[in-house]
Amino acid sequence: EMTDLSKSLRASLHEHASLQLPKLVREQRASDGVRKWLFQLADGNAIETVFIPDGERRTLCVSSQVGCTLTCSFCATGRQGFNRNLSADEIIAQVLIASIQLADEYPERPVSNVVMMGMGEPLYNFDNVVSAMRLMLDDNAFGLSRRRVTLSTAGYVPMIDRLSETLPVALA
Repeated sequence: EMTDLSKSLRASLHEHASLQLPKLVREQRASDGVRKWLFQLADGNAIETVFIPDGERRTLCVSSQVGCTLTCSFCATGRQGFNRNLSADEIIAQVLIASIQLADEYPERPVSNVVMMGMGEPLYNFDNVVSAMRLMLDDNAFGLSRRRVTLSTAGYVPMIDRLSETLPVALA
């Protein structure tokens, strides 16, 4: 209830801030430790997030869109078509939920690396992706180093240049 905050501030927070996490619909586990989660968003759309453990490296592959406008031959997401961009909070919620799901197994740092390479082309959702990556890098949030946050792109060149000027993270 946060009764230490004024009623007007609580009303404003209720109107403008979402604290609703996506619903975990399904989890698949492979024998090598890989996990794939299907999350349902508040509007009923679904996204996937994948966790890949490799020794000390615990990589989370995060979605940036529901569907995708591209039809890359190596990716099945484009065949489902594009629905919408994810908000920054929907992107960061994937990291939060994965960290919670993995906390018992990896208590010190459940997620060591994040790659923007789930569903969608991250550079087509530039502002929300950059906002989410800033939280991933923030010491008061997830505290990942720039070397541990990677954006995988099909190569939208104008936005690659803008990303390097805005938030120099690794590209794949």
